[in-house]
Amino acid sequence: MGNFQKHLELAKEKLDATVSAYYNKQITVVRDLGRKVVEQLVEADAARNNEQFGDHISRHEYSNKNFPFKINKAMRKIWFAYADLDYDGVNGKKAQAVIDNLKIIVSFLKKNSILRSMKRILKKYHEWSEFS
Repeated sequence: MGNFQKHLELAKEKLDATVSAYYNKQITVVRDLGRKVVEQLVEADAARNNEQFGDHISRHEYSNKNFPFKINKAMRKIWFAYADLDYDGVNGKKAQAVIDNLKIIVSFLKKNSILRSMKRILKKYHEWSEFS
């Protein structure tokens, strides 16, 4: 089954890279990595219940069943920002949407004791200081 700590470490690493990419204006990287952060967070939560997924559909179903509507909606916005193949994201709007939705997700998970260990990464970025 899944390993909570491993998925959490992967999520932290990818979150750090996503926020760095955002500040470095690497717009498409933010979209790509934002999706991977959400996937690892869903996998980490599922691992706490000895579940593991190998496909996107299973993650979406788990998310629908196990997270409040607002959080699930934020996750879907990130997943679909990645899947949206048009080029309007190059101007930064989609990258900003990914960051805004990651804030919603991380704030919820932190308040629910799932992500307390991500505090260090979030403190590095003054824009994310409301999570400290």
